[in-house]
Amino acid sequence: MAYNGTQTSLILFVFNETIKNNDYNRFNCSINPTVAVLISFHIGRILSILCIIFGIIGNLALILIIFRSSFYYFSYGLILLFISTFDIIRLISTIFYYLIQANIISLNLITLTIYITLYRYPKIITNWLKVFLAIERFIAVKYWVAHRYNINSNNSKRIHRTRQRKILLLILILFLCCLISQHPNLISSRYISTRICLTRLLIISTPNPYFYYGNYVFNGFLYSLISYIILDDVLPIMTLIIFNTILLYELRRLPALTSKKLAESIFILFFLTIFSIFILPRSFLVIINLYVDQKHFNDTIMSVVFHTCQGLEMFNHVITGYACFLSCRHLRKNLIQNIGILFVKFRQKRNSLKSTTIELATISEK
Repeated sequence: MAYNGTQTSLILFVFNETIKNNDYNRFNCSINPTVAVLISFHIGRILSILCIIFGIIGNLALILIIFRSSFYYFSYGLILLFISTFDIIRLISTIFYYLIQANIISLNLITLTIYITLYRYPKIITNWLKVFLAIERFIAVKYWVAHRYNINSNNSKRIHRTRQRKILLLILILFLCCLISQHPNLISSRYISTRICLTRLLIISTPNPYFYYGNYVFNGFLYSLISYIILDDVLPIMTLIIFNTILLYELRRLPALTSKKLAESIFILFFLTIFSIFILPRSFLVIINLYVDQKHFNDTIMSVVFHTCQGLEMFNHVITGYACFLSCRHLRKNLIQNIGILFVKFRQKRNSLKSTTIELATISEK
């Protein structure tokens, strides 16, 4: 039966006000946080700031090096480029989160929607891009003998351009699919209200049980379970673990020289997979925070665990650039060369400024 707003507006108003009052009491949001909660929150904030700084530097460095090296012509180089870009967006969403916590940005349903979008969309994109990377590396290992060629030949450049176009098309389809799966997060009326719970120092939102999706009542718990847990995290991470296991097995079957050439890119994937596992606990805690009766949970323990898991999740988006430089000698060599070039240019500019200053001083004395 379709929703009739005219007939139920008064009922919804009374219901919403009742929910707000009950929810406020349920979370004991008027009680100040304990010392343990304050310590975990401030430690998490400091670590988040460090992660944001080093994560953006590492990912930007990787993006620049890929553009300035032969990695730009490889399919997995293009995928790493997009992973780094969306990792930066995810790190920026954490800045937005702490600005809300500090009341610099006011918390309302609109700003909550912006935060959820900035947080969830890059996360699901990076998780599935890593799956693309795993599939691409599996194909490279499985069909190495049939597809090996000289990178500098005209034929190889044509093949790489064709592969890049296919990868870009797949990434575009991924963007669209993720937008479709995440589009309920763009609807602010999914929630009745939102606020910062002082007891836990967490953003608490009250789901709207009378929110209609088309002609049907929207099942927030089912959507969160499918989207937040299965599609966003569990399915891509399980796929990554399976492909990593297969790749390590296949790599051992290749000749030693071939195995050495492919090992670096697979080690990058292996590092990214390990740190991807850190995102799982926070997703489960979000579901618990929204839909499970909170009287069964200790506020202090819940808050400390949540802020700890949030810090662990940040490492998933910080590590990309550093994992690539540590695992791949070619990328590391290009990074050192580019740092050397920048250092030489800086010294030349500094010397030219010194000589100009000396000349001006000499002229003024004369």
